[in-house]
Parts: sequence; structure tokens; C-alpha cells
Amino acid sequence: MKLRSTLVAVLGVLLFGAAAGAQDDSKKDGKLKPATAAQLKIAQAISTGHAYEKHVVDEKLFPEVKSEKDFKELIAQVIANPTHHRKLESEREAYYDKPSNTIVIYNPRARDKGTCFRPKAGLKYFEGLK
Repeated sequence: MKLRSTLVAVLGVLLFGAAAGAQDDSKKDGKLKPATAAQLKIAQAISTGHAYEKHVVDEKLFPEVKSEKDFKELIAQVIANPTHHRKLESEREAYYDKPSNTIVIYNPRARDKGTCFRPKAGLKYFEGLK
């Protein structure tokens, strides 16, 4: 009886571990979800708004970004594949990518639909957004 209980426990761990591993594989193998048409539209608006001039050109927070097109692609990837996401006040949404320390804040009421930057406080900044 003890052997049977042990086998059931081991099988449970193996099956649960395999299922959990299968869910994590999509992130581990580097396959990112493509941005939807709606996400690309938001990324386009943000990348051509104040965020590009302020955070890319003036503050030089994105040395890898060489154009508004590069910025749009970066924003779209963060929105489509955030490590953290939350709804904020006033219909806004925040998306955070921890590996690149990039925040995108979508504001449907703003003319340029939001902003994108790299906060010094990283995830703490994201968690403090209201």
C-alpha cells in the first residue's frame, strides 16, 4: 500500500511538472506573441507622440531605438508580451517588460494615446502606478 501511495505521488508530481513546464515553454523558447492590429494602432500613436522626442531623443532611454518605427515595434512587443499588466485609474492600462525595464502606459483619452519609458525604479515604479 505504501508503494502504491508513493507511485501515485510521484506520478502526480511528474504530470503536474510536465503540464506546468508546457505552459512555461512558450516564454522560455523565446516565441513572442505578435501584436494585434489594435495593439499596433496604439503603438503607432504612442511612438509618434511626445514619448519619442522626450524619452528616446532627449533622455536617450532607448539607445537601441534608431527611429519611430523601431520605437513602434518595441512598444507593440511590450503591449503584446508584458511580464506585468494592470488596469489604472481613468481607463488607463500599464504594461511592463521586466527584462528591458520598459513601461508602456496606454491612455485612450490622450491625444497620443500614452507614453513609453524606462523608469529608474523599475518594477517598483510599475507597482506604484494608480
